[in-house]
Amino acid sequence: MAIKRLIFFIIALASANSHCNTLKNQLIEDFNYLASDELMGRQTASQGAKLSREYLMQRLSLLDLEVTEQYFTYKPTLFKKSEGINIVAQSPKKLPKVIITAHYDHLGKRNGKLHLGANDNASGVAAVLYLAASLHRTPLPFELVFVFTDAEENGLYGSLHFAESINPKDVIMNINLDMLGVKERNKRLYALTSYSLKSHLQPIFSDLKNIGINLKPAYSSKQMNRLTRSQNIDWHRASDHYSFARNNIPYVYFGMGHDSYNHTAKDTMEHINIHLYINTVTMVEAFIKHLAQVSLVGLKVDT
Repeated sequence: MAIKRLIFFIIALASANSHCNTLKNQLIEDFNYLASDELMGRQTASQGAKLSREYLMQRLSLLDLEVTEQYFTYKPTLFKKSEGINIVAQSPKKLPKVIITAHYDHLGKRNGKLHLGANDNASGVAAVLYLAASLHRTPLPFELVFVFTDAEENGLYGSLHFAESINPKDVIMNINLDMLGVKERNKRLYALTSYSLKSHLQPIFSDLKNIGINLKPAYSSKQMNRLTRSQNIDWHRASDHYSFARNNIPYVYFGMGHDSYNHTAKDTMEHINIHLYINTVTMVEAFIKHLAQVSLVGLKVDT
C-alpha cells in the first residue's frame, strides 16, 4: 500500500510539473506575440489593437470564464471623441472581487518607427493571461476578475471607465500589472501598495520568497521613487491602479521600476530578461494565493 501511495505521489508531482511548464511556455508564447511586429504597437483603435483583442478573446475562450468586451468613449482633447474596448473575464461566482488589470494598448507608430511595447505592457498582459489560466479553478475566498484595459496610454481611460462601472463595496482590491519585464541589475520586483493595505499585506510580503528576485513593497510614491532611484515620478497616478484608488478601491501595483527604453522603439523582446520575467509572474501568482489566507475585511482606501 505504501508503494502504491508513493507511485501515485510521483505521478501526481510529475503531472503538476508538466502542467506548470506548459503554462510557463504559453506565457512566453503570449508575450512574444503581444510584442510582435504583427500587432504594430497595439495603438488604441488601430488594426493592431483589434488583432490583440482577437488573440486575447481566443486565449480566454479556452477557460471556463465569462468573457465580454466593454466599449467606452472618451475625449482625449476638447474637440475629439474616441472609442476604446476593455476585455473582462470573470466567473459567475458571487464573492468579493479581486480585480487583476493590465493595459494592452501601446503607442503604435511614432516618427516612422514601431513602438512595440514589450515591457509596456505586453509583459503585464501575458502575465494576466497566465494568472487566468493558472488560478481560475483554484478555490479562493474571493472572485478573480481579469481585466485587459484599453487607452491607458491616452490617459487611463479604459480603467477609469471600468472602475466607475463597478460597486467599490464589492471589491477587495485591484492588482495592477504594468512593466514586469525590464532588465534589472538588482532583480527587484516593486509592489506599490495603498497604505490602508500595509498591515494586512506586510506578512505576505515578508513570507514571499523566489529564487533570483527580491520583492520590495512601497507604501507611497515618495518611497517608490527612493527605492527605484527615479526622479519625481508620480507612481500613484502612473498606471491603471490610480483609477481604482479614485473609486475608493485599494490597490497593489506590481512593476520592475524605471525602464530607460520606455516609450521608445527599443522596448522590444531583446531587452527582456525572460528568466527574471518568469520569476516575477510566479511571485505575483504566489502573492494571490497567500492573499487567500489573510483577513481583508473593512479596508479603507487612501486616495
